[in-house]
Formats: sequence, structure tokens, C-alpha cells
Amino acid sequence: MHQIGAEAMMPPREITVSQWADENVVLSGAGSAERGQWHTRPYQREPMDVLSPSHPCKQVVLMSAAQMLKTSVLVNFLGYIADVDPGPVLVVEPRAEDAKALSKDRVAPLFRMTPCLRGKIATVKSRDSNNTTLHKVFRNGAGHITFTGAISPSGLAMRPIRYLLLDEVDRYPASAGSEGDPVSLAIRRTAEFEHNKKILICSTPTVRGASRIELAWKESDQREYFVPCPICGHFQVLVLGDGTGPGLVWPEGHPEDAAYRCAGCMQLIPHHQKAWMVENGEYRAQNPDSQIPGFRVTQLISPKRSWGTIAAEFCEARRAPETLKAFVNTVLADLWEERHDQQIDHLAIWNRCEPYA
Repeated sequence: MHQIGAEAMMPPREITVSQWADENVVLSGAGSAERGQWHTRPYQREPMDVLSPSHPCKQVVLMSAAQMLKTSVLVNFLGYIADVDPGPVLVVEPRAEDAKALSKDRVAPLFRMTPCLRGKIATVKSRDSNNTTLHKVFRNGAGHITFTGAISPSGLAMRPIRYLLLDEVDRYPASAGSEGDPVSLAIRRTAEFEHNKKILICSTPTVRGASRIELAWKESDQREYFVPCPICGHFQVLVLGDGTGPGLVWPEGHPEDAAYRCAGCMQLIPHHQKAWMVENGEYRAQNPDSQIPGFRVTQLISPKRSWGTIAAEFCEARRAPETLKAFVNTVLADLWEERHDQQIDHLAIWNRCEPYA
């Protein structure tokens, strides 16, 4: 008992989230295609490390394509909290079903497979309120992890929180019951930990003007991942392009042969050089006056997807607005802009005005 109390009083050891993950995390393959020792990719390191206690920020924003950044950062950060710097944690998913799936499919395997996390929390027991799928208490009594859906006002308001992890915020309902915006409700729970709290807001984007992650991104320092051209050295953010300027280009009818046209030298870069480009890339803030680190990544830098595969998916997606919207949001991590063919006749509306007393 004395040892547990002493451990709770000790300051966290000097190690970043990415260093901790590289040293400790073992992937089971249950929640992803990868198995074995975790290796932080270049574009994942900085978003993970700003969550470390040594970094002064209180809030971090991730606007990311699917299967690139969000869940890996969130899950590794949960392991880091449990092992290095425990405290009360609230993880908010769009629905209670999503919260249960994250707990069972990603978090439970992390604690089961990673040696330093074994025994940090007890096994799931349906009769033990301290150790359920949606609520896990650390054995040393220094904190807990609570999972909830954004639609549940009680789940968002029941206890003070030091670590708040908001996942897929663009899929949250407009209001948690009748209590109002779920993001605002959850953030209020962190007020008692103003000096050392961490708030992680992440999502794939949706529609411009109606996107929560868009608002959070605008308030951040907007770090984009720049990669160098292997021919001229010019740093640039990879984009889809229009086929005439910088971006992905491919022969007519053969998107699988896509290459990338550099914005600097306009030379074509073959796909096999992408790995080198990503390995030597770096984040650059586009809004450096902000104190909130914000990160955006697209699948164009993904080690798991070729430029040809993405080009082929785009050719299929552009056949219908809904599939193109999904491509823009989940592959390019970009906001979709609704377009309407019918223009509003402002003069006609003005002429319909009637005088009121």
C-alpha cells in the first residue's frame, strides 16, 4: 500500500509518447492489419509527442484521413497515461456502440499484449462497476478510463476529467439529449485540471461550414505535412491536383500508373520514391501564432496505399456526388463543399417583403 501511494506521488518520468510506444507497445493484429512491435511513422511522431507532459499545450487537433493517425494516437496515448502519468480519462465516441467497440477491439488488446500494461487495470467483470467495458479503474487508484457516447449527457458530465479524448467529432449529434453541444459539455469536465490537462480533438472532416473539426482546425496552428521532391528538393504538401499542374497524374484510362508531378521542378516522381519522401518530411505550421498544435494528413502519404490505387479510387468515386464526398473526406482529409445549381434570386426575395408595424 505504501509503495502504491509513493508511485502515485512521483512525477512522470521523462519520456515522450512516441518513445514510450516504440519501446513498449505490441500490436495484436485484432484491431489493425499490423502485428508485433509498434513503430511510430514519421507523420505520427509529432502529433503523439505534443501530448506528452513536457509539452505545454492543453489541446491538440487532428484532422486526418481514415486509417492514418487518429485511433493510433488515441490508443497509444491511453497506454502512456496508464503507465507513465495516470489520471482520470474520458474517451468520447459518436455512439455508445462505437465506445464499446474501441474498448474491446483496440484498448483491451493493447493492455493484454503490452507487457508494461499488464496488471494496470483488472480484467473486465460485468458485476464489478470499477472494471467494465466502458469504465476501467487503474489498480493504483490514480485514475480511470471512461468510455461514452456523445449522445449521453450523463456520460459527459459525471466526474472531473484530466484527459479528454474526443474521437470523430464530426459524427457527434448536435446536442447530447437536451443538454447542448457534447464537445462543450465534455470540455467543462476538465476545469479542475487547468494546469496539466490534455484535450485531444480528432476527426475526418465532413461538410465545410458544418464541421466541428473544421472549427477546431481553424483555431490551431494548422500543421501540414511537407515532403521533399527527390529530384529538386522542393518541399510541398501532396495534393490530388487537376491533372495539368502539380499533383497526381496518370495516362488516360490507366490510373494504376499514377505518378506525382512536383510543384517545384514539374518532373514526374514515381510511386516507389514516396517512402523516401515521407521519411524525410516535416510538419510546418500555416497559422504559427496559435498555441494549439493542429495536424492534417491525407492518404497520399500513406505507406499502405499506392498513388495508383488512390487514383483508381478517385476515378470510381467521381461518378456520383456521394461517393466523391466520401473520397474527399476520408482519403484527402478535406472538407466537402456543397454546390447547388439553383441560385437564389435576392431581388425576388426582397420584393416579397411586407411591412410590419
